[in-house]
Amino acid sequence: MTKNNQQKKEKQKHSQLLGSNITDTELAQELGSLQQQLAQLSQNVSQLGAGAFQQQSGQGQAQQGSQMNQIKQQVQQFGSQSQQQIQQTDEQILQNIQQADQLLHQAFQGVQTNQAMNQVNQAIQQAQQSLNHQGQQGQQGQQNQQNQQNQQNQQNQQNQQFQPPLQ
Repeated sequence: MTKNNQQKKEKQKHSQLLGSNITDTELAQELGSLQQQLAQLSQNVSQLGAGAFQQQSGQGQAQQGSQMNQIKQQVQQFGSQSQQQIQQTDEQILQNIQQADQLLHQAFQGVQTNQAMNQVNQAIQQAQQSLNHQGQQGQQGQQNQQNQQNQQNQQNQQNQQFQPPLQ
């Protein structure tokens, strides 16, 4: 068999396994992935073999036990760190809510203060209008009084001029 025929047969076999529309690049990626998995399996098997050998010698169990304890501790640490982060996040959210509430309260007080100031200004304006009105009435009253006085004086002068002499 020639090399081309062998490659064609392999490609047919691969396309049967992986699907007919696979490209050479995808096939190469798949093969690379399989090689990595095989290497990992091989490493795991050798570690298990070494572990089994250590187990037979008596030291393996202690070592595996300490490794398991370390893993448990790491998991517990991770759990407690996660819990602390969640708690800190919750506290921060609560602080942000309280701060927003305070700002809203301050804004509301500011609105109330503005309303109160507007009411005070309105009261002042009304008082000024009342004073102006009273002042105008007072001026009119003084003017009327002055006019009456002038009329009285004129009347008196006229009466004095036309009085017959006393005998």
